[in-house]
Amino acid sequence: MKSNKGYTLVEILAVVIILGILSLIGVISYTRYISSSKKQAYNTLAKSAYQAAEEYYMNDNLIDEVTLNELVELQYLENATDPSGGVCTGKVSITVNNSSNGLDSNDYEVILCCANYNYTYLFPTGTKTKNDECPL
Repeated sequence: MKSNKGYTLVEILAVVIILGILSLIGVISYTRYISSSKKQAYNTLAKSAYQAAEEYYMNDNLIDEVTLNELVELQYLENATDPSGGVCTGKVSITVNNSSNGLDSNDYEVILCCANYNYTYLFPTGTKTKNDECPL
């Protein structure tokens, strides 16, 4: 009796195809994870800019608009780094809503202009809209 040692070509091809499919699934999952992480980083930057502008406004009620660069320079915001690399630019516009009961509330419009990400956020509602071009 002859003993065949080793694998056939079909068995090797099956293993290679299975490994290729598993690798493809891994790459797709990793790409989605990176993309969602970047979006979360942009959302966090917008919220940080809103909170920094809110604190800046509390200290200086004369402002109605401040840029991200000014917030960084005045140390209200740590940085405005783009997760894709580089630095984001933008501004925060503040609208004061006077009420009859004496308590004012403010609306903040945060415009982020990053390499591939241009959005306008409205706080405190947290809604965002896409800008086709950066208005700055």
